[in-house]
Amino acid sequence: MLKQVIARLRRMNPLLLACMMGLTLIGVAFVYSSCSVRDDPELQKLYMRHAEVGVLGLVVYGAVAWFDYRSVLRWSWLFYLVSLVLLVLVPVIGEETMGAKRWLFGIQPSEPAKLALIMILAWLFGRREANRGPWMFLLTLALAGVPAVLILMQPDLGTAMVMAPTALAMLFAANVSPRLLWSFVLVGVVGAGLIMGAIYAAEKPGLPPEKREALIHATHLKDHQIRRLQVFMFPDKDLHGSGYNRRQSQIAVGSGGFLGKGYLKGEQYMLGYLPPSVSSNDFIFAVLAEEAGFRGSLIVLLLFSGLLWPGLWVAFRCQDDAGRLLCVGVVSLIFCHMFINIAMTIGMMPITGLPLPFISYGRTFMLTMMLALGFVQSVSIHGREPETRF
Repeated sequence: MLKQVIARLRRMNPLLLACMMGLTLIGVAFVYSSCSVRDDPELQKLYMRHAEVGVLGLVVYGAVAWFDYRSVLRWSWLFYLVSLVLLVLVPVIGEETMGAKRWLFGIQPSEPAKLALIMILAWLFGRREANRGPWMFLLTLALAGVPAVLILMQPDLGTAMVMAPTALAMLFAANVSPRLLWSFVLVGVVGAGLIMGAIYAAEKPGLPPEKREALIHATHLKDHQIRRLQVFMFPDKDLHGSGYNRRQSQIAVGSGGFLGKGYLKGEQYMLGYLPPSVSSNDFIFAVLAEEAGFRGSLIVLLLFSGLLWPGLWVAFRCQDDAGRLLCVGVVSLIFCHMFINIAMTIGMMPITGLPLPFISYGRTFMLTMMLALGFVQSVSIHGREPETRF
């Protein structure tokens, strides 16, 4: 037994664990900083909940890493079905907060649904008898589309959007119907371009109101989504409305300079310009960049690279397709969250409600991310030997 424990510990990837813990500690520190000015004493203690979930997540991480991921993936379909049931129940009996129903029994089902999608795709593509043709591609679209539609009904466009690049990355890694895959990507890029073009054209000076309404209606987007895209393309539009958070976030990031203003000395959130309701979750990178500056932001990016590159290295050394694809899916999910969150904070992408992994406050999100990295660590421990059962 002792030899088995030592052997598994030697096969662990220490960089994955160290970077995850480093990001979590940074998250606790800056959740405390961003919530320190809030009036409600309970909200001021959010950093303690963040730390508690981090400890619980570390236990879950270790437990998942200890067991062979292949035995868990055989039950991925059950995990996927349970996630769908929870998503169906959200609009019915879910808790409504700020005009959206996203929580059920204190959890946010859309978060584990992302991991459930990765697990079931890794299991499907990892089978030796798996068909890599058009039918598998269409099945993947259905498996990703059903939870995405249910999440859109909450509504939560950002979370639903993350599922698309994650599934496409796994399709690419599994070499499933390459021509159909790239055709789908091309159609998606063209569609996004047409929507952006329609919104841009609708802002042309002197355009008749009826033509403007026709262009906006053709996008089939909701009013708040259109306003976010308008603010993205026209930064000076609606500075006191839809563009307010974006502008204040850019000011916070820019004013931090190279060294930052110092911990607990950020002025944008301290003075209330960056709203407290977003400074601890979606816009926490702005708080970090203002207080820690470019130097601190670079450290955070290096810690994230300490998750992404080792995750791909674990996939490269794995001896079976299921493990490789599981790692690719988790790495893609973390990268999408990191890239989109930071890009929207500095004004390079439209505003979407996506948290920054391990740093933004969010209990369900934190546990899901740690569980996902636990699977990557499990691949590192158990995936180096050939598995004849697959």
